[in-house]
Amino acid sequence: MAGDDTKNKFVDALNEGSDAMIDAVRAANDRAHRFSTALIEQAQEGQREAVDLAQKWMAAPFDLLSLYGAFIETSTKVQHRALDATRQWFGELSDAQKETRDVLQRVISANRHAGEATVELARELFSRSIEAAQPAGDGNGRKPARETAKSPEPSTSES
Repeated sequence: MAGDDTKNKFVDALNEGSDAMIDAVRAANDRAHRFSTALIEQAQEGQREAVDLAQKWMAAPFDLLSLYGAFIETSTKVQHRALDATRQWFGELSDAQKETRDVLQRVISANRHAGEATVELARELFSRSIEAAQPAGDGNGRKPARETAKSPEPSTSES
């Protein structure tokens, strides 16, 4: 039946749009996980470097020249990690922009297919209602005559 095919197109289009949105959420979750993992690793590295700097200071608290060199080296590494985090963040934003564009195209396509299926269903329902509303003809395009009064029954008289 043509109506079932149209209904299936409509449901498939709805599923396609939902799948696109779920894929977008999944991709955003993956991006956030990658970024937060990188931040955690960088924080751990920063903590290790701070402990190393403290150990150098405790080993020679009055060797200011070597302490200053270690401090500069540590602060340079911190700045490098901050730049790496920023670079990764912008990379993730770029990926998000591309994925968002793809998702929007998928959703728009799914909505277009759903709209087409809706129009087909509406046409089919309209044509069915028109057919149901039209009285049956005699095959020549003429409507049957309506009975306005009942004809009298033939009398059977006994004589």
